Amino acid sequence: MKRGERFVVNVAPELDSATVDALIHKLNVLLRASMIYSLRLDTNSALRVIVDLAHELAHFEKSIFYLFDEDDKSFYPAVIDGFPEKIPAHLHRGNAFLEWTVENALPVRVEEVRSREIETLMEELGCRSLLSMPILVGNSVRGVLQLFSAVPNNFPDDIVRFLWILILQLEGLFHKMSKPAHLQVDDFDPFTGLPMRSRFDSELDREFLRSRRNNRSFSLFLMEIDDFQEIKEKLISIGGGIILRGVVDQVLPMIRKIDTFARYSDTSLALLLPETDLRHATLLANRIRSRIANTPLSSMGTLPYLKLTISIGVAGFPQALTVNDLLAEAQKNLLLAHEAGGNQAVSRYSAYGLDEKPVSLDLQELLDTLGSVFDMENLLTHLVEFFSRISSADRVSILLMDNSGDRLVFKHGIGFQGFEEEIQRSVLAVEDSICGQALKTKQPLLVDNVDIFMPDRARHGLRYSSPSFMSIPLIFEERAIGVINFSNRRDRGKFTQQDLANILPHVTAMAKLLAGGRRFNAIQKDFLHYTADVLLNIAENKSPYLRGHSDRVSEISYRMARSMKLHEDKAMRIANAARFHDLGRIAVDESILGKPGPLDSGEASLVRQHPLWSARILQSFPNLEVDIPAVRTHHERYDGKGYPDGLMGEEIPVGGRILAVTDAYDAMIHDRPFRPAMSPEDALTVLDQKSGSQFDKRIVKVFRDVLQ
Repeated sequence: MKRGERFVVNVAPELDSATVDALIHKLNVLLRASMIYSLRLDTNSALRVIVDLAHELAHFEKSIFYLFDEDDKSFYPAVIDGFPEKIPAHLHRGNAFLEWTVENALPVRVEEVRSREIETLMEELGCRSLLSMPILVGNSVRGVLQLFSAVPNNFPDDIVRFLWILILQLEGLFHKMSKPAHLQVDDFDPFTGLPMRSRFDSELDREFLRSRRNNRSFSLFLMEIDDFQEIKEKLISIGGGIILRGVVDQVLPMIRKIDTFARYSDTSLALLLPETDLRHATLLANRIRSRIANTPLSSMGTLPYLKLTISIGVAGFPQALTVNDLLAEAQKNLLLAHEAGGNQAVSRYSAYGLDEKPVSLDLQELLDTLGSVFDMENLLTHLVEFFSRISSADRVSILLMDNSGDRLVFKHGIGFQGFEEEIQRSVLAVEDSICGQALKTKQPLLVDNVDIFMPDRARHGLRYSSPSFMSIPLIFEERAIGVINFSNRRDRGKFTQQDLANILPHVTAMAKLLAGGRRFNAIQKDFLHYTADVLLNIAENKSPYLRGHSDRVSEISYRMARSMKLHEDKAMRIANAARFHDLGRIAVDESILGKPGPLDSGEASLVRQHPLWSARILQSFPNLEVDIPAVRTHHERYDGKGYPDGLMGEEIPVGGRILAVTDAYDAMIHDRPFRPAMSPEDALTVLDQKSGSQFDKRIVKVFRDVLQ
């Protein structure tokens, strides 16, 4: 025996790439499920999302989501999927499987028929396998998802485990959404409209049990207005409740539907944040604190002009081990915030020295949230969300200057529901647009009515709930790089100088961030192109006949795309797709690529994988700006007989149809190991012969026109 042989570990060779890909897919499904908790969905919509995700984890034909009826204390089918009309009448109040699930409060799997009753029930449901999983709220079952399959033994242990984790993601959201609508008036504060402490304490207890059982994080705020007693004495005719209401109005737009906001005492407010760790809670606390500090009371209602500040004590689970520890920690941190002079957010997170001073309400919080920002698209997404939160606008957009300096190109926006595709293609001439005027003067532009200010402007079909408009130029090192626009004020009124003053301090930081991001993006693209080029050279060295092929296909594909009136950005993405469409050949053995005779079935199958491998490699280069669907589909046929997906006709993306023609033509007019080159005339004849079968006739015609 070799020394140490008995300790050698088998590292599970059965985990091939397909197995790993399947596992990653399942984990991605669970990640998406965890995000449902923060979406504003009604109960039925949330349940349907869970059923859709379950379809990605397991194969089943039918499902029923039973919910518990608080009034008659029984279950009813809330969501039914896969049944041709309706479920059998006797199933409307459940079935034996439902009873077993509720009794055990655990998933129940039925794959063996042990009684005539069960056999009859499964025959009525048209299934041979069944899985029934409970939704738990505290220790009670409040819902059951049942999945039915016509395939026997369809729910193996690993699938059941993933589905059970999926259902657990719904538990907290279900608890929030399944509350009865008839809440007691006594449970709410008449001044702020918030729940009182008794209801908040109940929510806190439930969230603590849920988070401890599922090993999740949550956080808690206690908030007080600084010098509250002194302010109340100055405004004795108004009362503390009305003043607190002004603070509540500013906080409500910044929190989620799943959060619990309450009046905790005569002088304090409390906020419970499920699924929120201490770091992100601290960032939110500082955003709230700064928003209050920058909003005068006059904008909160009819109160006299007065500036408020608040102090916030933050605590979190699992840092605190019990509910009492959590409340004591938040109270202690609130006291520390007052002692530090107020207008502070203190948490155990900051006490550890990781955040020694409060983060002000500026774009630094985005850097803290995002980490190192390398993805421009990700950065733009967070920027519009950030400015939407701190402004009174429902619609926010960022437009950046193109290389010509004469046009503004839409980059990202929020609030354009129904007009996404059209607005994303927007390119505005600086001379003919409102935001162009702000850009030329390098001064913010505040417009009361856009229709009067510029009656001939392009509307893109947009409807405005408020005619007021605000455009702020993005200036970096005295150079205008773009604009940020605000419209559709939430209260349907006009934007004010105060709105502008609240936003302006952050725009400078934003311009710097975008300028740096654009510069880094350019450097990163160069690096990514270099890296991809190295991989392409390796692939071409394995197949010498491919040298120059990708560059030629790229050049003609770009010309075709522009000839077809595709946008410049789209044409460039197709050109890049053409350049790297054969990258996946790097995974094919040289002996196969250079084989002079016909390939056997195994070799042919391997070569047919290269579009998938090319697409997979390119997905690792998100900023390379490649039309990846074009790469994946460049060997699809118009008649549906191509590979890898067997797409047909218009199902094939336009980039894939372009590459199919340009790739085939260039291959035909150059030598290959198994045949000599054709003449250009003969190659064009082949394209014509296969138009409508292998190739799109319209694409072939465009190709001929461009070639001439």
